[in-house]
Amino acid sequence: MQISVVMTTYNGKEHLQKQLFSLLQQQRAPEEVLIFDDGSTDGTPEEIRTFIQQNGLTNWKLFVNTERKGWKRNFMDGMRQACGELIFPCDQDDIWYPQKLQEMEAAMEQNPQILLLACDYHVVYEPGALRAKVYSKTDAEKDGLVAKYNFTKHFFMNPYPGCSYAVRKSFFDAVQSLWFDAAPHDEFLWLMATIQDGAWFYNRTLMDYLRYASNASGIHYKDIPMQQENLRYIAGFLERLEQFAAQHPAAVAPEYRTQIQTAQIWCAKRQALMRTRNPLRWLALAPWWGYYNSPQNCLSDLWLVLFGRFKR
Repeated sequence: MQISVVMTTYNGKEHLQKQLFSLLQQQRAPEEVLIFDDGSTDGTPEEIRTFIQQNGLTNWKLFVNTERKGWKRNFMDGMRQACGELIFPCDQDDIWYPQKLQEMEAAMEQNPQILLLACDYHVVYEPGALRAKVYSKTDAEKDGLVAKYNFTKHFFMNPYPGCSYAVRKSFFDAVQSLWFDAAPHDEFLWLMATIQDGAWFYNRTLMDYLRYASNASGIHYKDIPMQQENLRYIAGFLERLEQFAAQHPAAVAPEYRTQIQTAQIWCAKRQALMRTRNPLRWLALAPWWGYYNSPQNCLSDLWLVLFGRFKR
């Protein structure tokens, strides 16, 4: 199989070398490495050009955006240019183990039903970095070298970061037109694969996922306007999932489509709750409380209605 690695960069010079060397040291070299810089001002493009020239990497290509796209569009546009049958999204500041491409390619070759495969990873923190949310797999998902991610009411979540993915290009090409600007590339692809029973885990740790103090968000609270924006995003995403299910009935199980439609009702009722700030609407949500990812998320809606804001 042909492999494309798609990396995006933005002012990442400080940590870039470790990621570049980890790509160079892959036991299975990719057919192409495409790097898309989003207008860095810290010398990142020059660092990449020097690395490519010094190592004679004729199949590595650097593209520098003339206008800022933002990381979400930069990844999607970059993946659209990939030619490989497998696409590996790549951040600018992690470390891939030498066997990552080789092992994940073998798993995809042996399991044609997999549309998107996510490997396990080890989180490495520098002082001052915020703790990452690490997904805890179920016992069934830990069983075997590869395991399917199960579609549940809590499907609207992204358990693994995009840098852990191997994505079939045929799958990417089939869904990429539904992508919208607000959607992170990894969450979009994970959900589109999940509704087709095509999102799987590879139960081996194949990379270090580095967290720096600069990774930390400067926003440490949530208020009503932020929640309303989040719900607009969820509503837009559910609309696209429903659109795909309607257009591809053979690819999406009927019970999955029913859950998507029920989630749309849940989201609409949450939007009405935030708009009116009527606590009785939160109680009326009781039949749909199971669609919240956790009891804490459910209670946070009530807290916002009552007090308008809370610290994260």
